[in-house]
Amino acid sequence: MTARAIDETISPLLEIEARIQRTPFGPLSLDPARKVASSPTELVSALANAQQLPHLASAATAFAEAQLRSFPENLFWDFDFYLASIHRDASAAPDYAIYLEEVTRITVGLMTLYGQQSVIRFRYVHDFMYGFDWARWVRRDLEAREGVEPFGIDFLRRTENRGRDILTLIQADDDWYPKLADDSARNPFPFSREPEEELSLYRLLAERNCVPVDAWRIDAQADAGRDFDALREELAASLGLSS
Repeated sequence: MTARAIDETISPLLEIEARIQRTPFGPLSLDPARKVASSPTELVSALANAQQLPHLASAATAFAEAQLRSFPENLFWDFDFYLASIHRDASAAPDYAIYLEEVTRITVGLMTLYGQQSVIRFRYVHDFMYGFDWARWVRRDLEAREGVEPFGIDFLRRTENRGRDILTLIQADDDWYPKLADDSARNPFPFSREPEEELSLYRLLAERNCVPVDAWRIDAQADAGRDFDALREELAASLGLSS
């Protein structure tokens, strides 16, 4: 690719980065060793070769844009493991570009399905990006699901189906997923998830190695071997955040 072509490819991603910079807390990382998340532009440039770069940059741009649109109050912006995962899987697929297009279609749809523009209205995408949703699902049948990756297409499709199930529960005004009376964010957890509380809780989780997916690392080893939901509730209680 020529320098001009590379600039044109990367420019939309740089614009997304600038928008993340302008969010109330900026591009925070959950990495205990640093405060600022890796630049998606630098990640894409480091992971992809010249032929792959336009496709991975487009996927990163679409996904980050969807997060910003559907989760405007999101706090942590670690894309390292997500981008490394979809790049690795696309590289092993028969067609790199087609695989990325499918993954991007699903993940962008997940942001819309679960975010603030939906009746589900979750406040953050943290549980998805840091593997809590994945680990909970894998632990329900460890033997059968042991090889399913957090951002593999099988789990993404499962998350898509689960979102549709939640919509059905909300429509029925389910006790666990009721209709919301106003525009407040949904919180089905037994602890506060206001921004300052979320920051404190998740930072403590990361410091104590109680996060299923170290999303701030391209070489993270996803872990579903522990009950991370219970660990999170215990730490929330220790911080006085329990409802």
